[in-house]
Amino acid sequence: MAKTNPRRQPATQADVDRAWDRGLIAGVNNAVVIFLTVLVDKFNGADHIADVWQEINKLSEEIKEQRVTISDLKTVLKEEYGIDP
Repeated sequence: MAKTNPRRQPATQADVDRAWDRGLIAGVNNAVVIFLTVLVDKFNGADHIADVWQEINKLSEEIKEQRVTISDLKTVLKEEYGIDP
C-alpha cells in the first residue's frame, strides 16, 4: 500500500487560481512599495508621492479597462527613455 502525506490538502483549480492571484497581487504591491520608497528617498519625491500614487491607480484602471496595455507602456519606456524593461 502506498504511503500518503498526512499534510496533503486537496485543492481545486479555483483554489490554485486564487493562490496565484494573491501571490501576484502581493508581488505587485511589493514592487510598488520599492518604487515609491526609492522615489521618496533618492529623488526627493516626498512632495509628489500622493500624486504618483494617484497616477499609478489611474493607469492601473486604464489597463484593467483595456485602454492601454503593458506592452504599450514597455514600448514607450524603451523608445522614449531608453529603458528596456
